Amino acid sequence: MNKSIAMLAPLMLGAFSIGAVASETGLAADTSAKPDLRPIQIIVSRADQRLQVFKGTEVIAESHVSTGKRGHTTPTGVFSILEKRRRHFSNLYNNAPMPFMQRLTWSGIALHASNSVPRYPASHGCVRLPNSFAKTLFSLTNRGAHVVIAEREVAPSPIQHNVLFQPGIDQSDIKPSLEEDSQGLEMRLLSRHALHGWKARQKKAQKRHKTLKPVRILITRRSTTTLVRDIQNELNEQGYDAGAVDGIAGRNTIAAVRRFIGEDSPAEKAHWNGKFDRPLLQALYSRAGKGLVPEGHIYVRQKFKPLFNAPLRFKDPQKPLGAHLFTVSETNDARTNANWLALSLGDSIHPNMQKRVGIEAIEQDDGLVAAEAVLDRLIIPQEVRDRIAPLLIAGSSLAISDKGKSQETTYQGTDFIVLTKPKGPDKKKKGLREVAKRN
Repeated sequence: MNKSIAMLAPLMLGAFSIGAVASETGLAADTSAKPDLRPIQIIVSRADQRLQVFKGTEVIAESHVSTGKRGHTTPTGVFSILEKRRRHFSNLYNNAPMPFMQRLTWSGIALHASNSVPRYPASHGCVRLPNSFAKTLFSLTNRGAHVVIAEREVAPSPIQHNVLFQPGIDQSDIKPSLEEDSQGLEMRLLSRHALHGWKARQKKAQKRHKTLKPVRILITRRSTTTLVRDIQNELNEQGYDAGAVDGIAGRNTIAAVRRFIGEDSPAEKAHWNGKFDRPLLQALYSRAGKGLVPEGHIYVRQKFKPLFNAPLRFKDPQKPLGAHLFTVSETNDARTNANWLALSLGDSIHPNMQKRVGIEAIEQDDGLVAAEAVLDRLIIPQEVRDRIAPLLIAGSSLAISDKGKSQETTYQGTDFIVLTKPKGPDKKKKGLREVAKRN
């Protein structure tokens, strides 16, 4: 017996020693450790020809890159990875190999490996990556990960603001029953069966949350098409028969506007300048007693598909909104609080657009607008907040832009793609249409 114990002693001592060392060095397996659910965010600087991969505010990988040369300039803005292929070949440039391709737009912009990655713009519009780094980056990302292409280096930073959305569980499926008694209305679980049913609904709601995909939100100014639709809708509601609400100012819509104007005084009749704009919609709103016309619109998507959209208002509409991306880095276990990150991009607005949407003050020469100042101006309806709260998880994001949904944002198959136009020497470079023929 003593001999057996003596033989086991070194093994026991060795096991203890290994465990002690592992514990002291932090190498012991921690089965209770939470997985790191913070989303990956990729930022490319055209000026530095550099790509950085962020997890939260931490850079976890970086590399030099080569963006589009003159005449094939890589567009700047906020993108998402739409498609990933380990093997891909160009359908425009002699079937050129584009391994570890990660698509950013359906018109052809992508991240991909290349044997030629000089530290200056040399591609036909894509972002070229060194072969070994492209493979590493491919292993880090998932479809939907945000990619920001900026003129110069930017980085996400923590932000707290009461306008930013906060998560919550949809209570409609899990609230207990109510019963009236002599003491007044009191919350009561009616029976053991009701208790089991409530717990089952709660588990179902929590399970549904675990399968959620990040929600994408865009806040922007109302487009001309949206204004026309609103005008058509108001005309129809007020009995002027504008026809289909399709955003197209056809004969029926024009005739309806003329009938609406013809019922007013000559002074109000002279108000219409033949344009389907905010003053016309405001006249219809005033007739219906609806107050002021909303300046903006909010769009919500999930899994590259539209969920819902709604009008919203913001203060000081004559000031630019700028271009911003706010991302949920993580939420707490109770899903009552989200940590947000913010980054802002320089963006210039064409004078014609400034005139159309009523922007009068361009305060920054570089097109940058402070993120906090923009959030201060937003007025988001509570019903919109209530719809978004149950959908909000790590990786969800809010983009803000003056320019509406870009032409790269398709009805399905993309997140919101926000295109920016840096100020300075880049203002004379060719636009996105001239780089549609991509790798």
